[in-house]
Amino acid sequence: MSELISNRYEVLSQIGIGGSGAIFTAIDTFLGEKVAIKKILLDDDDQIERLKRECFFLQTVNHPNLVKAYEFFIENDRAYMVLEFINGRSLDNIIHKNKRSMTLVGQLAIASQIARGIEVLNMGGIIHRDIKPQNIMLNTQTGEIKVVDLGTAKNLTNEFSPLTVRGAVVGTYCYMSPEQTNSKVTQTTDIFSLGILLHQFFTWSDDSPFYTKSIFHTLDKIRHEEVVDICELIDMDSVTEKQQQAYQKISKILKKALHKDPNMRWENAGTMADMFTEIRQPLLNEVQQNPLKYRIETSRQISPRLRKELQQMRSEYSSVDHES
Repeated sequence: MSELISNRYEVLSQIGIGGSGAIFTAIDTFLGEKVAIKKILLDDDDQIERLKRECFFLQTVNHPNLVKAYEFFIENDRAYMVLEFINGRSLDNIIHKNKRSMTLVGQLAIASQIARGIEVLNMGGIIHRDIKPQNIMLNTQTGEIKVVDLGTAKNLTNEFSPLTVRGAVVGTYCYMSPEQTNSKVTQTTDIFSLGILLHQFFTWSDDSPFYTKSIFHTLDKIRHEEVVDICELIDMDSVTEKQQQAYQKISKILKKALHKDPNMRWENAGTMADMFTEIRQPLLNEVQQNPLKYRIETSRQISPRLRKELQQMRSEYSSVDHES
Protein backbone atom coordinates (compact mmCIF):
# COMPACT_ATOMS: atom_id res chain seq x y z
CA MET A 1 0.00 0.00 0.00
CA SER A 2 1.42 3.38 -0.99
CA GLU A 3 2.11 6.14 1.53
CA LEU A 4 -0.57 8.79 1.99
CA ILE A 5 0.64 12.19 3.18
CA SER A 6 -1.69 14.69 4.85
CA ASN A 7 -4.60 12.36 4.04
CA ARG A 8 -4.40 13.71 0.51
CA TYR A 9 -1.15 13.03 -1.37
CA GLU A 10 -0.50 9.46 -2.51
CA VAL A 11 3.26 9.00 -2.94
CA LEU A 12 4.37 7.41 -6.21
CA SER A 13 8.16 7.39 -6.20
CA GLN A 14 11.29 9.25 -5.13
CA ILE A 15 12.75 11.28 -7.99
CA GLY A 16 15.77 12.84 -6.36
CA ILE A 17 17.57 14.40 -3.47
CA GLY A 18 17.27 18.19 -3.39
CA GLY A 19 19.32 20.76 -1.59
CA SER A 20 17.29 20.35 1.61
CA GLY A 21 15.68 16.92 1.38
CA ALA A 22 14.15 14.17 -0.71
CA ILE A 23 11.74 14.89 -3.56
CA PHE A 24 8.86 12.60 -4.49
CA THR A 25 6.13 12.44 -7.08
CA ALA A 26 2.61 12.00 -5.77
CA ILE A 27 -1.03 12.15 -6.78
CA ASP A 28 -3.24 14.82 -5.25
CA THR A 29 -6.23 12.59 -4.52
CA PHE A 30 -8.50 15.63 -4.11
CA LEU A 31 -7.80 16.99 -7.59
CA GLY A 32 -6.48 13.89 -9.37
CA GLU A 33 -3.34 15.76 -10.43
CA LYS A 34 0.31 14.81 -10.23
CA VAL A 35 2.47 16.91 -7.91
CA ALA A 36 6.01 16.96 -6.55
CA ILE A 37 6.65 16.90 -2.80
CA LYS A 38 9.82 17.98 -1.02
CA LYS A 39 10.33 16.42 2.41
CA ILE A 40 12.84 17.20 5.17
CA LEU A 41 13.27 15.81 8.68
CA LEU A 42 12.55 18.07 11.63
CA ASP A 43 16.14 18.05 12.89
CA ASP A 44 17.26 21.39 11.51
CA ASP A 45 15.31 24.53 12.34
CA ASP A 46 17.19 26.52 9.70
CA GLN A 47 16.19 24.09 6.93
CA ILE A 48 12.57 24.11 8.05
CA GLU A 49 12.47 27.90 8.09
CA ARG A 50 14.17 27.97 4.68
CA LEU A 51 11.59 25.55 3.25
CA LYS A 52 8.74 27.61 4.69
CA ARG A 53 10.16 30.81 3.19
CA GLU A 54 10.74 29.08 -0.13
CA CYS A 55 7.09 28.05 -0.23
CA PHE A 56 5.86 31.52 0.74
CA PHE A 57 8.09 33.18 -1.86
CA LEU A 58 7.01 30.88 -4.70
CA GLN A 59 3.33 31.16 -3.78
CA THR A 60 3.50 34.95 -3.66
CA VAL A 61 5.51 35.45 -6.84
CA ASN A 62 3.87 32.76 -9.01
CA HIS A 63 6.22 33.53 -11.93
CA PRO A 64 6.21 31.37 -15.10
CA ASN A 65 9.97 30.78 -14.86
CA LEU A 66 9.83 29.53 -11.27
CA VAL A 67 8.20 26.31 -10.08
CA LYS A 68 4.80 26.82 -8.40
CA ALA A 69 4.36 25.99 -4.71
CA TYR A 70 0.97 24.90 -3.40
CA GLU A 71 1.37 24.40 0.36
CA PHE A 72 3.70 23.85 3.31
CA PHE A 73 2.85 21.68 6.30
CA ILE A 74 4.37 19.59 9.09
CA GLU A 75 3.30 16.01 9.75
CA ASN A 76 4.84 13.16 11.76
CA ASP A 77 8.07 15.03 12.51
CA ARG A 78 8.62 15.94 8.87
CA ALA A 79 8.18 19.18 6.94
CA TYR A 80 6.63 19.05 3.48
CA MET A 81 6.25 21.43 0.57
CA VAL A 82 3.93 20.55 -2.31
CA LEU A 83 5.04 21.81 -5.73
CA GLU A 84 3.81 21.61 -9.28
CA PHE A 85 5.03 18.56 -11.16
CA ILE A 86 6.95 19.66 -14.26
CA ASN A 87 6.25 17.38 -17.18
CA GLY A 88 9.51 17.81 -19.01
CA ARG A 89 13.26 17.49 -19.02
CA SER A 90 16.21 19.08 -17.30
CA LEU A 91 18.65 21.22 -19.25
CA ASP A 92 21.29 18.67 -18.29
CA ASN A 93 19.27 15.99 -20.08
CA ILE A 94 18.87 18.16 -23.17
CA ILE A 95 22.58 18.96 -23.31
CA HIS A 96 23.60 15.31 -23.08
CA LYS A 97 20.78 13.60 -25.00
CA ASN A 98 20.02 16.17 -27.71
CA LYS A 99 23.45 17.65 -28.32
CA ARG A 100 23.32 20.35 -31.02
CA SER A 101 19.76 19.38 -31.97
CA MET A 102 18.31 22.69 -30.82
CA THR A 103 18.64 25.82 -32.90
CA LEU A 104 20.37 28.97 -31.68
CA VAL A 105 16.93 30.61 -31.66
CA GLY A 106 15.74 28.00 -29.17
CA GLN A 107 18.88 28.33 -27.08
CA LEU A 108 18.48 32.09 -26.83
CA ALA A 109 14.85 31.70 -25.76
CA ILE A 110 15.88 29.27 -23.03
CA ALA A 111 18.73 31.54 -21.91
CA SER A 112 16.32 34.46 -21.68
CA GLN A 113 13.85 32.50 -19.56
CA ILE A 114 16.52 31.18 -17.19
CA ALA A 115 17.89 34.69 -16.70
CA ARG A 116 14.39 36.03 -16.04
CA GLY A 117 13.73 33.43 -13.38
CA ILE A 118 17.00 34.31 -11.66
CA GLU A 119 16.16 38.02 -11.90
CA VAL A 120 12.90 37.41 -10.04
CA LEU A 121 14.68 35.47 -7.30
CA ASN A 122 17.44 38.03 -6.86
CA MET A 123 15.04 40.97 -6.94
CA GLY A 124 13.07 39.33 -4.15
CA GLY A 125 16.23 39.06 -2.06
CA ILE A 126 16.91 35.39 -2.83
CA ILE A 127 20.28 34.10 -4.03
CA HIS A 128 19.83 30.59 -5.46
CA ARG A 129 23.49 29.51 -4.98
CA ASP A 130 23.15 26.33 -7.03
CA ILE A 131 22.43 27.35 -10.62
CA LYS A 132 23.32 24.35 -12.81
CA PRO A 133 21.76 22.40 -15.72
CA GLN A 134 20.14 19.88 -13.36
CA ASN A 135 18.19 22.70 -11.68
CA ILE A 136 16.74 24.06 -14.91
CA MET A 137 13.62 22.29 -16.17
CA LEU A 138 11.89 22.64 -19.53
CA ASN A 139 8.16 21.96 -19.54
CA THR A 140 7.80 20.14 -22.86
CA GLN A 141 4.06 20.87 -22.98
CA THR A 142 4.27 24.64 -22.61
CA GLY A 143 7.87 25.46 -23.60
CA GLU A 144 8.35 27.24 -20.27
CA ILE A 145 11.65 27.09 -18.44
CA LYS A 146 11.54 26.62 -14.67
CA VAL A 147 14.36 27.37 -12.24
CA VAL A 148 13.95 24.75 -9.51
CA ASP A 149 15.33 23.63 -6.14
CA LEU A 150 15.82 26.60 -3.86
CA GLY A 151 17.01 24.23 -1.14
CA THR A 152 20.38 25.96 -0.91
CA ALA A 153 19.01 29.47 -1.43
CA LYS A 154 20.15 32.35 0.76
CA ASN A 155 18.26 35.48 1.77
CA LEU A 156 20.48 38.35 0.71
CA THR A 157 20.67 41.02 3.40
CA ASN A 158 24.01 42.61 2.67
CA GLU A 159 26.78 42.58 0.11
CA PHE A 160 28.62 39.64 1.63
CA SER A 161 26.59 36.97 3.42
CA PRO A 162 27.90 33.78 5.03
CA LEU A 163 27.67 30.74 2.80
CA THR A 164 28.05 27.82 5.15
CA VAL A 165 25.79 25.06 6.33
CA ARG A 166 27.37 23.27 9.27
CA GLY A 167 30.75 24.49 8.07
CA ALA A 168 30.42 23.24 4.49
CA VAL A 169 30.53 25.26 1.29
CA VAL A 170 27.07 25.34 -0.32
CA GLY A 171 26.58 24.77 -4.03
CA THR A 172 27.97 22.61 -6.83
CA TYR A 173 31.72 23.13 -7.14
CA CYS A 174 32.12 23.53 -10.91
CA TYR A 175 29.25 26.08 -11.11
CA MET A 176 30.36 28.26 -8.20
CA SER A 177 31.42 31.89 -8.33
CA PRO A 178 34.93 32.80 -7.09
CA GLU A 179 33.50 34.32 -3.91
CA GLN A 180 31.37 31.22 -3.33
CA THR A 181 34.50 29.07 -3.23
CA ASN A 182 35.56 31.19 -0.25
CA SER A 183 32.22 30.71 1.54
CA LYS A 184 30.73 34.07 0.54
CA VAL A 185 27.86 35.20 -1.64
CA THR A 186 27.29 38.54 -3.32
CA GLN A 187 24.43 40.14 -5.21
CA THR A 188 25.93 38.81 -8.46
CA THR A 189 26.84 35.28 -7.35
CA ASP A 190 24.02 33.76 -9.44
CA ILE A 191 25.11 35.86 -12.43
CA PHE A 192 28.49 34.11 -12.48
CA SER A 193 26.89 30.67 -12.14
CA LEU A 194 24.47 31.56 -14.94
CA GLY A 195 27.46 32.52 -17.08
CA ILE A 196 29.02 29.10 -16.49
CA LEU A 197 25.79 27.28 -17.28
CA LEU A 198 25.18 29.24 -20.49
CA HIS A 199 28.78 28.84 -21.66
CA GLN A 200 28.25 25.08 -21.39
CA PHE A 201 24.83 25.27 -23.07
CA PHE A 202 25.80 27.45 -26.04
CA THR A 203 28.86 25.29 -26.75
CA TRP A 204 27.00 22.01 -26.09
CA SER A 205 29.75 20.91 -23.73
CA ASP A 206 29.30 17.87 -21.50
CA ASP A 207 30.58 19.70 -18.43
CA SER A 208 31.13 23.11 -16.89
CA PRO A 209 34.08 24.94 -18.52
CA PHE A 210 35.75 24.86 -15.11
CA TYR A 211 35.26 21.15 -14.49
CA THR A 212 38.23 18.93 -13.62
CA LYS A 213 38.39 15.61 -11.78
CA SER A 214 40.00 17.40 -8.85
CA ILE A 215 37.75 19.58 -6.70
CA PHE A 216 40.70 21.69 -5.60
CA HIS A 217 41.89 22.22 -9.18
CA THR A 218 38.34 23.15 -10.20
CA LEU A 219 38.09 25.76 -7.45
CA ASP A 220 41.50 27.13 -8.39
CA LYS A 221 40.40 27.48 -12.03
CA ILE A 222 37.27 29.32 -10.97
CA ARG A 223 39.31 31.77 -8.89
CA HIS A 224 42.14 32.41 -11.34
CA GLU A 225 41.50 31.17 -14.90
CA GLU A 226 39.34 32.58 -17.69
CA VAL A 227 37.07 30.38 -19.79
CA VAL A 228 37.72 29.89 -23.50
CA ASP A 229 35.70 32.30 -25.66
CA ILE A 230 32.65 30.47 -27.05
CA CYS A 231 33.49 31.75 -30.54
CA GLU A 232 36.67 29.67 -30.38
CA LEU A 233 34.70 26.55 -29.50
CA ILE A 234 32.04 26.89 -32.18
CA ASP A 235 32.66 26.18 -35.86
CA MET A 236 31.92 29.71 -37.04
CA ASP A 237 32.43 28.74 -40.69
CA SER A 238 29.43 26.42 -40.53
CA VAL A 239 26.92 29.04 -39.38
CA THR A 240 25.28 31.98 -41.14
CA GLU A 241 26.56 35.55 -40.91
CA LYS A 242 23.66 36.50 -38.64
CA GLN A 243 24.46 33.59 -36.36
CA GLN A 244 28.13 34.60 -36.26
CA GLN A 245 27.09 38.07 -35.14
CA ALA A 246 24.79 36.54 -32.53
CA TYR A 247 27.55 34.34 -31.10
CA GLN A 248 29.88 37.33 -30.88
CA LYS A 249 27.28 39.26 -28.87
CA ILE A 250 26.60 36.25 -26.65
CA SER A 251 30.33 35.95 -26.03
CA LYS A 252 30.49 39.54 -24.74
CA ILE A 253 27.52 38.96 -22.43
CA LEU A 254 29.08 35.83 -20.95
CA LYS A 255 32.49 37.46 -20.55
CA LYS A 256 30.99 40.17 -18.34
CA ALA A 257 28.88 37.65 -16.41
CA LEU A 258 32.02 35.60 -15.71
CA HIS A 259 34.12 38.46 -14.39
CA LYS A 260 36.05 37.43 -11.27
CA ASP A 261 35.18 40.73 -9.57
CA PRO A 262 31.50 40.62 -8.45
CA ASN A 263 31.19 44.38 -8.97
CA MET A 264 32.19 44.10 -12.64
CA ARG A 265 29.44 41.64 -13.60
CA TRP A 266 25.96 42.50 -14.85
CA GLU A 267 24.01 44.05 -11.99
CA ASN A 268 21.02 41.80 -12.58
CA ALA A 269 20.03 38.82 -14.71
CA GLY A 270 17.14 40.75 -16.24
CA THR A 271 19.59 42.76 -18.33
CA MET A 272 20.94 39.49 -19.72
CA ALA A 273 17.40 38.25 -20.43
CA ASP A 274 16.61 41.39 -22.41
CA MET A 275 19.83 41.13 -24.42
CA PHE A 276 19.25 37.47 -25.31
CA THR A 277 15.77 38.40 -26.52
CA GLU A 278 17.20 41.23 -28.63
CA ILE A 279 19.92 39.01 -30.14
CA ARG A 280 17.30 36.42 -31.06
CA GLN A 281 15.10 38.76 -33.10
CA PRO A 282 17.22 38.97 -36.31
CA LEU A 283 17.45 35.17 -36.40
CA LEU A 284 13.70 34.55 -36.43
CA ASN A 285 13.42 35.04 -40.19
CA GLU A 286 15.96 32.32 -40.90
CA VAL A 287 14.61 28.87 -41.70
CA GLN A 288 14.60 26.98 -38.42
CA GLN A 289 13.89 23.37 -37.59
CA ASN A 290 13.06 22.29 -34.07
CA PRO A 291 13.62 18.55 -33.62
CA LEU A 292 12.38 18.75 -30.03
CA LYS A 293 8.84 19.40 -31.33
CA TYR A 294 7.82 22.18 -28.95
CA ARG A 295 7.93 25.93 -29.26
CA ILE A 296 10.05 27.93 -26.86
CA GLU A 297 9.61 31.68 -26.52
CA THR A 298 11.68 34.32 -24.76
CA SER A 299 10.67 35.70 -21.38
CA ARG A 300 8.64 38.82 -20.70
CA GLN A 301 9.95 41.70 -18.62
CA ILE A 302 8.86 41.87 -15.00
CA SER A 303 5.70 43.92 -14.55
CA PRO A 304 5.78 47.05 -12.35
CA ARG A 305 3.36 45.35 -9.94
CA LEU A 306 5.56 42.27 -9.50
CA ARG A 307 8.65 44.45 -9.23
CA LYS A 308 7.03 46.30 -6.31
CA GLU A 309 6.03 43.02 -4.62
CA LEU A 310 9.57 41.65 -4.95
CA GLN A 311 11.10 44.78 -3.47
CA GLN A 312 8.69 44.53 -0.53
CA MET A 313 9.57 40.86 0.01
CA ARG A 314 13.26 41.69 -0.12
CA SER A 315 12.77 44.28 2.63
CA GLU A 316 10.76 41.84 4.76
CA TYR A 317 13.40 39.11 4.40
CA SER A 318 16.09 41.59 5.34
CA SER A 319 14.20 42.62 8.49
CA VAL A 320 13.68 39.02 9.57
CA ASP A 321 17.34 38.11 9.02
CA HIS A 322 18.60 41.11 10.96
CA GLU A 323 16.27 40.36 13.87
CA SER A 324 17.29 36.69 14.04
